This record gives sequence, structure tokens and C-alpha cells, in this order.
Amino acid sequence: MNMNRHATKALAAFAAVSTIAMLAAGCGSSSSSSQQSAKSADSTNQKVTITFAGWSLDQTPEFKTLADGFHKAHPNITVKLKEYSADDYDKQLTADISAGAQPDVFPMKNLQKYYTYGHESGGLADLSSIANSYKGNKYINVSPYKLDGKYYAMPYRADAWVLFYNKDMFKKAGVAEPNAKWTWDDYTKAAAELKKKLPAAGYDANSVYPMYQHNWQSVIQSFALAQSGKTAQQTFFKANFNYLKPYYKRALDWQDKGYTIDWNTSFTTKVQYQAQFGTQKAAMLPMGTWYAATLVSQQKSGDADKFEWGMAPIPQNPDTKLPSTPITFGDPTGLAVSSKDTGAKLAAAKEFVKWASGEGGSLALAGIGTTPSYFSPKVQSKFFSADGMPQDELSKTAWSKHDTKAENPVGPGTDTIQSDLKDANSAIMTKSSSIDAALKDATDKIKSSGVLQ
Repeated sequence: MNMNRHATKALAAFAAVSTIAMLAAGCGSSSSSSQQSAKSADSTNQKVTITFAGWSLDQTPEFKTLADGFHKAHPNITVKLKEYSADDYDKQLTADISAGAQPDVFPMKNLQKYYTYGHESGGLADLSSIANSYKGNKYINVSPYKLDGKYYAMPYRADAWVLFYNKDMFKKAGVAEPNAKWTWDDYTKAAAELKKKLPAAGYDANSVYPMYQHNWQSVIQSFALAQSGKTAQQTFFKANFNYLKPYYKRALDWQDKGYTIDWNTSFTTKVQYQAQFGTQKAAMLPMGTWYAATLVSQQKSGDADKFEWGMAPIPQNPDTKLPSTPITFGDPTGLAVSSKDTGAKLAAAKEFVKWASGEGGSLALAGIGTTPSYFSPKVQSKFFSADGMPQDELSKTAWSKHDTKAENPVGPGTDTIQSDLKDANSAIMTKSSSIDAALKDATDKIKSSGVLQ
């Protein structure tokens, strides 16, 4: 979802050990002169300052963590933070790019507007040399940022959706915990069993549910797209939405049987998923990995109950063969570099992005409980070393090993298609329209808009 990620206060400081000479060898500057400028900055103690955009800086420590960690590893480069509005970030950044006044480095919140930024704005530098340096690297996936054969951003965060579950509730109810081979049918079966057994285990039948399905369209639509077995070019960008039907049938069935709060109540009363799971009102919660740090923090502060919890791979499509690696979804959060930069400033900005997307930046982010882009054993160990994080192998596997498909496939029609599908989602889940009628309405609107490929 396009939302502010939650992160804990810094749990540990991190400093990567590197030399500024890497700028000449690895930054992928667009010219030899800029590479030489970067090398010169090191040899002559020349200082370089780059600006780095962020939002809600007092509540989102990831930006300062990256800036400070990089500066410690590269003392000649200072990273100065520039704050934007969290709610209006894309609008403000678009205005700055139009004026040629964008920061040297700036985040791409998700992929929904990446095509617009990368293909149409002209404001993003080519980072293909950084992407190519990761070729064959199993710890990072840069493919979501490939656009017209080039890369205009690199991931620094890579949250993916997993299944959070309350181990205590499962144990008290006498229901088997999730495992790595669950399908959505297994999820449904467990929900039915929990619905029956939780009251006998002491939980209020009127306020405690087997699961909580949040009201975002992605909770249904993005799983369906990711697990359909077909590409977005075959389905999403052709307005062929048949893959959504079995997922909506299941979601409506869960709602009808009282396995979760109904969609309309969740939406109109603004139910918060953190409170629903954190106060043990739901035994299972499909959610992005960013929630792990939030839950740890809230259990320490008292905003969440104290209970044992874990993460499992998200359930898989029961109508297809079980994949060897669980298929889930999640847009990366990336970093782009201004196309206006040249010389030492361009080289410094590129080196910052390379560091932030690699093991150095990922160790720094893992130290504050933020899910990074580089999933090496060192990074995993750092992330799970925080007090309050689960220690079981299933949780570690769910966090680090998944085939993550894009929530927002990159293309010229993404914004329009997602907007019309959002309307279809609310119509279906409130039962103001049938599944077939709502999807047909969305299809007709999208086709008439002229955005299909």
C-alpha cells in the first residue's frame, strides 16, 4: 500500500567500513570525469554534500539512519535531509522535478507512480550500472525497477506480505499452527476451527475473530494477481480480471461466516490492524513485514498485549501447484538520483544509493527493525537480534525467503487501473454489486480510458 512504513526507534547503531575510492570503481557514473571528480574528492579531502528526501523525519528513523551510517563510512560525503509531507510526498516531489529542483537522492514510495517518474519526468538518473553490479546476487531483487531496459531506482526496502499469527491463541484453542505449505484452503480450515474453539479457550466470541482481513484492495487483489500463475501483461494490463473471482469468493465467505470483521464495519469505523492483532482480537493477520517492528515496539510500550507471535509464509493459491518458494506481493521502496547532478555530486549520490541498497545500508536498517532490500545471513541475524522478535525458523524463513510480485505492475495505465479496481473492491465487499458486475464495470471503464497496452 501507499502508506508510511512503521519503524521502531533505533535499536543499534551501525557503521559500514568502506573507502571513498569505491566511487571511482563502483558508482557507475555516467562519465569518466565524474568518476575522477569523486576520486579526487577522496585524495584531496574535498567535501561533498548531497541532499536526501524523506518524510515524517521525527517518526521515521530510517532516513537519518541511512544518512548517518553512510557518512560514517564515507566521511567526505555529508547527507543532508530534506523533509517532505508524508501525505503529499508525490505531489511535492513531482513539482520539484518539474522545476528541476529535486533533491540529489529521493525515495520512490512504491511502484504505482514509478512509470511516470522514470519514463515521463526526465528527472531520474540512469542507475543501470548499480543494478548490473547485483547481477546473479541471490540476496537482492532489483528487477521491479527495470524500465525500457534501464533502471532508474534501486530498492533500499523490500517489505513483503506474510502471515502474522498469535501463537498463544492457537495453543490455547488447541489448533495446529500455520506451516510453510499452507494454502488459502488451509487458512480457511484453521479459521473455522478457531471460530469454534476460541470461545472455549476463554476468548470473547463477540469481539475476537480467527483472522483480520484489512480493507485495502491489495489484501485481496494483490494476492490474486501475484498467485494467478500469469503475468500482469496477460491479466492486469489487459483488463482480464477473472483471476480475482476465486479470491473474492473466499473473502466474502470469510466475512459471511464471521471469521473476520466485515469490510464495511472495518472501513467505516476505521479499524486499525495494529490494534486488532496487537490486542488479541484476531489470531491471524496477513500484513507486510514492516508490521514486525511496530508490534515489537507496541508490546514494549504497552500499546499491544504481551503474547507470543510468529510469522509464516503467506498461504498459497489452492488451485495451482504449490511453488517451491512462497509467492507473495509487495512493492519495494526505492531510491532515485537526480538527473540534474553531475561530477562529484552525481558520483556521491550514486554511491549512497549503492550503499543503501546493499549489505551496508541493509544492516543499518535491520538494526532499527526495518525490513531492508538485501537479505544476507548477516542482515537476517541483525534483524532478528532485536529483543521481542520471534526466534523460530519459520518466522525467519517467512521474512527472508519469498517470491515477491509487484503490488503495482509498472506501466502507463497503472494509476487508472488501480483506481477503478479500488472502486470494484468496495462494491464487492459491501455487496452493493456482485463480483461479476463489479469487475465488468471496472473492465469497461478501463477499456474506455485508453490506457490498456
